[in-house]
Amino acid sequence: MNDRERALRLLRRIERESLYASVVLQNESGFVRTLVLGVLRWRSRLDFVISSLASRRIEPEIVDVLRLGMYQLLYMDVAQHAAVSESVELAPRRARGFVNAILRRAAAGQMPQPDDLATRAAHPPWLIDRWIRTYGADRAAAIADANQQLSFPDVLSLTGDAPPEAVASQLVPGIWRLHGSSAALDRAAFWPMDEGSAAVAAITASAGGEVLDLAAAPGGKSIFIAHRGERVVSNDVSITRLLPLVARGQSPVTVSDGRRPPFARQFRTVLLDAPCSATGTIRKNPEIKWRLTPEVLRSNTRLQTKLLSRAGNYVKPGGSLIYSTCSIMPEENEEIVESFLAAHPEFLLVFPAGVARLLLDGRGYFRTFPHRHGTDGFFGAVMEKIGQERKGL
Repeated sequence: MNDRERALRLLRRIERESLYASVVLQNESGFVRTLVLGVLRWRSRLDFVISSLASRRIEPEIVDVLRLGMYQLLYMDVAQHAAVSESVELAPRRARGFVNAILRRAAAGQMPQPDDLATRAAHPPWLIDRWIRTYGADRAAAIADANQQLSFPDVLSLTGDAPPEAVASQLVPGIWRLHGSSAALDRAAFWPMDEGSAAVAAITASAGGEVLDLAAAPGGKSIFIAHRGERVVSNDVSITRLLPLVARGQSPVTVSDGRRPPFARQFRTVLLDAPCSATGTIRKNPEIKWRLTPEVLRSNTRLQTKLLSRAGNYVKPGGSLIYSTCSIMPEENEEIVESFLAAHPEFLLVFPAGVARLLLDGRGYFRTFPHRHGTDGFFGAVMEKIGQERKGL
C-alpha cells in the first residue's frame, strides 16, 4: 500500500468513525500526515472547487479521492502529473475517467475563487457567523486564517534542558516551541503541551496549596502543576484517558464523574478544565470544525454549568476556583462564569497570578488566540471563595 492509498484509508476512518486525526496519525509518515490533515483542514474549499468543475452529483467515495488529488494540486509541492495520475489510480475503475477529467481541469488552472470567508478559509458558515457577531468581521477572518496555518507542538521541559531546534516560549517559562514533530522526544524529559494550556496550568500552580484537577485527562496540566512543586489530585471520568498519568506514576489519580466526585474534603485550589467545543484547537485538530454544531455547544454549556457548580463545593474558604476551556466561544467561557458568579455570591472574580498581563482582558479573564499569540485558543477565570467553611466535609 503506497502513501496515497494509506492516506485515503485513514481519511475515511477519521471521517466515518469520528476519530481524532492526531491519534490516528501518530505513527504515520510525514507525507501521509500532510495529506490527511490538509484535506481535513481545507475540506469545504476543496469541495467548492470540485463541485464547480463537476456537472453531476458525486458519490462520497469518489469525493474522497478528488479531495486528496485536489489538495495536492492546490496546496502541495507535488508534480501535477503525479497528483493526477496517482489519484486516478485510487478511484474505482468506473470513475477513473471522471476523476481524471476533473483533476486535469484543475491542473490547467480552471479553479474559481470563493467570495465568502467561510469557503475561502474552509470553516462552517454558522461558526464564522458566530465569530463575526462576537469578534467582528476582521478578527473573525484573522482567527479563521490562523486556524489554516501549519501548527507544530509545544513541549514542557521536565529536566530544564532545551529540545533540539526549539525556541523558548515568551509566555510560560519551561515551555518550548518546536519546529517539527514531538514524536522522537523522550516523554520523561519533554511533555507535549500547548503554551495556552501551560499558561492555565501556571495560573493554577500560582494559586498554591493542594490542587484538585477535576477533569484532568489527558493530564498535561496535572504534570505541569506537580512539576512546579504543588501536590495535585488528578480526577477524570475516563480511566483510559488518565493512563498517561498512571504510566508516569503520577499520584493520587482518581476516577469519577466531576458532577458526582467522591471527595469528602475541600482543597485550596480546584481546577476545572471543562469539556468543551475545542474551537481553540482547530489549527491542530481540523476535523473538529466539521463535527461541531450549535446543539453540541448547547449540550456543552449544560454540562459545564453543572461541573462548575459542583466544583465550587470543593474549594476551601479563601481558596481558588479556576475555570478554563480550550474554546473561544463566549457561551462556553465568560457566560458560564458570569452565570456561576450570579448564583454563588460566595465567589469573587479576581485577576490571575502567574501569567503575563498581556494575556488578561479588562475584567481579568485570561485568553489566548491562535491569530494573536500563536497558541491554541484558551480561556481562564480565577474565582476566590469567601465566607464560612462548609461543615461535614
